[in-house]
Amino acid sequence: MIVNLHTEAAPGGPSRTPRQEEILDRALELVQESGLANLTLKKVARRVGFSEAAIYRHFSHKQELVLALVDRLRDSLLGPVAIFAGDSGLPPRERLQRMVRHHVEVIRRTQGLPMLLLAEGVASGDEALLARMRGVMVVYQKLLAGVLKEAGLPAEPPLEHQVLQFIGLSAVLGLQLRAFPEQALSDAEADALVRHHVRCLTTRSAPTGKAARRDVRPRRTSAAVDPLPRTR
Repeated sequence: MIVNLHTEAAPGGPSRTPRQEEILDRALELVQESGLANLTLKKVARRVGFSEAAIYRHFSHKQELVLALVDRLRDSLLGPVAIFAGDSGLPPRERLQRMVRHHVEVIRRTQGLPMLLLAEGVASGDEALLARMRGVMVVYQKLLAGVLKEAGLPAEPPLEHQVLQFIGLSAVLGLQLRAFPEQALSDAEADALVRHHVRCLTTRSAPTGKAARRDVRPRRTSAAVDPLPRTR
């Protein structure tokens, strides 16, 4: 299923013309169909309906087009996530569920676009692409860590490390969608898994060590029941 990811440029970010937005729509379709490695300006121009030479007036090279896709992805992910993180009317666990759920939805709607972009950056050594993706990740991690702190979770391991567990679920579901589509979860199944995952990660574990031993109380046994059978 091909789904558009159309958002306005972030406030303070570079504005895009309607024609550039149309080009990005068609580029995203091609990426969803056949992956980022097969994306070329020639194919995008053909999909839009004008000559290859004409597309260079809007994007001078493929990397510029790919970075614009990252910016669109950033806007779609971080805008709603920041709103959820700052909603003090909701308890932290509910905010975390909404943040992770939205992350999963973005990955599913774009057919795993974040993983494709990261794979392209790593394989090609494109530092500009990796830096742009890293910038998105840093902001997302800070938003998650802020809500985790409000939840009162232990700060060991550091909260900036704990947030990786929340991001990991979305990454796994995205990889599954691209590599093993026959095993991909339904929307309802993914939503239930997000709730379970966040609940497990935000539930305090039972005390261990000395604290646990102090809480141990001897259990009473019934005199009417023998623990072992008697022998005659």
